[in-house]
Amino acid sequence: MRSRVPADQVLAMFEEGVDAFCAEAARLDDNGWARPACGDWTATELARHVLAVVGWYHDWLDRAEAGDASPAFPIEDLDARTARDQADMAATDALNGPQATERFRERAELYAGRLEETWDLPYGYPRGTVTAGLHAGMAAVEWHAHTWDIARSAGRDHVPSRPDRLFLAAADCQAAVTSGLEGTAINTLAPLGARRDPWRELLKRLGRA
Repeated sequence: MRSRVPADQVLAMFEEGVDAFCAEAARLDDNGWARPACGDWTATELARHVLAVVGWYHDWLDRAEAGDASPAFPIEDLDARTARDQADMAATDALNGPQATERFRERAELYAGRLEETWDLPYGYPRGTVTAGLHAGMAAVEWHAHTWDIARSAGRDHVPSRPDRLFLAAADCQAAVTSGLEGTAINTLAPLGARRDPWRELLKRLGRA
C-alpha cells in the first residue's frame, strides 16, 4: 500500500513539524522549560523525548536497510521504552531543553534526507511492517502533536498548514497494519475524516483535550 499523499508533501509536513517544534521551543524562557508540557513531562523532558524518538526512527531505518523489516519491539512495550529513555536522559542530565532541541533538529533533518532514498523500503515499527514512506506520515504527526503540546504549555496554539494531508497520511499508515474490516473501514473513511476538522480529530485520537 502506498500513501495517498505524495512523498514530497509528506516530507514537507515532516519538516514543517520539526521546524515548528524548534520555533516554539526557541520562545521558551527558563520558566517555560520547567513548566509541564505533555502530561507530567516538562518542556525540557519533552525536548529530550522527541530526540529519543528520532533516534528510534534512525535505528528502525538502519534495521530496514539491513533487510530486517520486523518491529524492533511490540507496541505493548512502547510506554516502558519511553519511560526508560526518559530515565536514562534524566540520570545523565547531559542535555538541557535548548540543547536537546538543537540535537533533535539535526537528527530529524538527517532522517528526512535518508527517507528520500528509502521511501518504499519495508520498515518495521511497533505496530507492524509498512514502508519507510508510510511511517513518515506517522512521524510527521508526532512532531506536530508535540509542537501543539509545547505551544499550549505557553498559552499558544499550533495548527499544521495542511491537517487534511496529515490526517490522510497517518490513516494510510494505520490502515496498512490493521487487518480485516477495521483496516478496510480506516482506509474507506479516511478521506471523509480528512475533510472534517482533521487536526481536532487527530488531537482527540492522541489523547489531547
